[in-house]
Amino acid sequence: MQYGNAWRHQRKTVQGLLNVTVVDTVMPIQNAETLQTLHHLLTEPEGYYDHFRRYSTAVILASVFGQREDRFESPKIRDLYDSLDHVTALLEPGATPPVDAFPFLRYLPGFMCSWKREVKDLRKIQQSMYYGLLNETKQKMQDGETDCFMARLIRQREKNKFDDEQLAYLGGTFMEAGSDTTASTLLTFVLALVKYPKVLEEAQREVDLVCGSDKSPSMEDFDKLPYISACISEVLRWRPIAPSGAPHVVIQDDTYEGYFIPKGTIVFANAWAIQRDEHEYEKPDEFHPERFLGNKFGTRYKVDEEKDFRRVTYAFGAGRRVCPGQHLAQNSLMISMAKLVWAFDITGDGTEVDTDMATAFTNGLVTAPHKFPVQFKPRSSEHAAVIEKEFELVGPFLQGFKV
Repeated sequence: MQYGNAWRHQRKTVQGLLNVTVVDTVMPIQNAETLQTLHHLLTEPEGYYDHFRRYSTAVILASVFGQREDRFESPKIRDLYDSLDHVTALLEPGATPPVDAFPFLRYLPGFMCSWKREVKDLRKIQQSMYYGLLNETKQKMQDGETDCFMARLIRQREKNKFDDEQLAYLGGTFMEAGSDTTASTLLTFVLALVKYPKVLEEAQREVDLVCGSDKSPSMEDFDKLPYISACISEVLRWRPIAPSGAPHVVIQDDTYEGYFIPKGTIVFANAWAIQRDEHEYEKPDEFHPERFLGNKFGTRYKVDEEKDFRRVTYAFGAGRRVCPGQHLAQNSLMISMAKLVWAFDITGDGTEVDTDMATAFTNGLVTAPHKFPVQFKPRSSEHAAVIEKEFELVGPFLQGFKV
């Protein structure tokens, strides 16, 4: 959407739903869904890739629509990832003509443009999925069964002047933005642990000091887990899920370091290049969470936070369109990464671990690791028993989100 009153109105609405206070109320969902994931890894470790993808989507389904799915094979989750795969394929460089750069291309007739037909098909898929979720939420509200983000949007629709299409696509944006991004980051973290076992050892040492073996980490432990927090910053720096950054458009003529940038120019904040600058980061290709301990920005030198307006990470974008759900995402990463290293020893199969962006990751605007050899072994019988017990305790809570 172009910058303007309509964009500002929708952005303000989304930010109201995703402020820190509101987002922290989602933590019980993230905690319960993480325990579901640990249980899946305990009983079906070979399906790890889809377990992480299910987790991130389940958190959004429960918090935005008041429902959940406990298997990746569930129709709603499969439909979402089929749609995301379709979007990613369309956005890959060279997959479609550069319509933004050459606007005349949009006037070509449909019979000459396979990409126009694909986009129309994708819109039908999205509308079916998004309107279905919206209508299910409306029905649950009539039955007095839900209080989720979408329910709040529906209650405020007269004030916000949103029609059904706007509501449906706002919900769909939540789904698409919060699903594969979080899952990809968690999978990248697991890949890093296989490549750098000493990171896993240090993370386990920290959670053991805080939690022992009697319980898994919880939200109340976050402030006592600086190394886990550093791991989040490092995984977002090391392999950002949107390495090229999201496109922005210059709304007026500008000049930057001698370069003239005319109004209407599409500009990317290249997260990959920014976060791998050797002048800023020591050995940038190495996964080294310690760089963020005692240094908020992880740089070679201390940064004056009052005079330097850099971001800790550019994985969430920057500027007006910086991801409004980053606090929700960071909570999700914190609880899942802390519980994961507390519960399991994570190893490869003894072969060389490929972490190269060109060979180990998918292409596209949003990337993820390809499936890789990994083993999840409970750290002890006591840890396994705690997983089973804590998962059983959240069972009634999770049942409340069934359709």
